Formats: sequence, C-alpha cells, structure tokens
Amino acid sequence: MEIGGRGKVSFGNYFHSGSGCQIITENHNYEGSMIPYDDTFVVKNVTIGDCVWFGDKVLVVGNVNIGEGAIIAAGSVVCKDVPPLAIVGGNPATIIKYRDKDHYYRLKLEGRFN
Repeated sequence: MEIGGRGKVSFGNYFHSGSGCQIITENHNYEGSMIPYDDTFVVKNVTIGDCVWFGDKVLVVGNVNIGEGAIIAAGSVVCKDVPPLAIVGGNPATIIKYRDKDHYYRLKLEGRFN
C-alpha cells in the first residue's frame, strides 16, 4: 500500500488489501495562477470503514468515503463514495452488487472477524 499526499486517511478495523494499492490525497491545483496547474496543491481526505477489502492494485483518489463491509475489485479506480456493503469494480469503480446484509451483520454480531 502506498499513500501519497498530505490528506488524512483513516482506516476502520479489519481492513484487508491486496498488493500494489495506492491512495492519493493531494492533487495539483488546476484552478490556480498558471496552466496547466500551479505550484499549489488541493488536499483531500479518505475514510475507509470497518471490514473493507481491496483487491490487488486498487487506486483511491481523495475526498472519498468507503462504507463498512465494502469490497473493491482488483484494478479498480475509486473516485466517488462507495456505500456500505457494496461490491464495486472498474475504472471508474461502479457498483456491481451488494453483499448479503443479513449474512454480513450476523457474522459481525457473532464476532467472526479475520
């Protein structure tokens, strides 16, 4: 996992990730005093909920919240919020389906974490 930029990244409990993942929390300022961008940066935070799982080579850009229990498919580019229990994939990442809510919360209640 590589985290770049000055933005804050918070991880929930039981986070898992594959290899080669990146989180970018800072962008060049393209609305500054020069084009294509100036020497200032825009800082953006990332929040990752409990029990989130990233496949290999996931890229997350700043100003994104990833909800509890979400699964991010390998190679995905996450550039907008991911709802709880969503399974997303692609570039940009879109919702493929949702985890079984009853099953997930039953396992959570039983304390079955890995």
